[in-house]
Amino acid sequence: MSKLFWLTVLAFAVAVYFPDSRAWLMEKAQPVVNPMLRTATLSEMDKIVGDLHTHARENLGRYPETRDFGAWLDAQYSGGGSRDSWDTAYQLEDLRRDNRMQIRSWGPDRQRGTDDDILVEFRREGR
Repeated sequence: MSKLFWLTVLAFAVAVYFPDSRAWLMEKAQPVVNPMLRTATLSEMDKIVGDLHTHARENLGRYPETRDFGAWLDAQYSGGGSRDSWDTAYQLEDLRRDNRMQIRSWGPDRQRGTDDDILVEFRREGR
């Protein structure tokens, strides 16, 4: 564990001291960094689902409209809460079947509809 720590410290120092090396280091670190960012994003999305249910309970069963979702997130969370770990806006979709909704992150490639998208589907409460 100690070797990994010192290797990380060295990589950080190189990135700070040699700015041109940042892109190369980030590319090499993706296999390690992306799983951690994915876990953080899933955790954040689960929290958002809980807060959406709380909002609905406090607003006669109404969930935020999909077009207002980003503004709702910004009002709920300070410091960029409407954005995932890759700085892409979360999306809310009303699936219109079985009272289901879905929160979506475009994932590391920041493109919709690819294999790395992260989806959290949930059922509206009280319907």
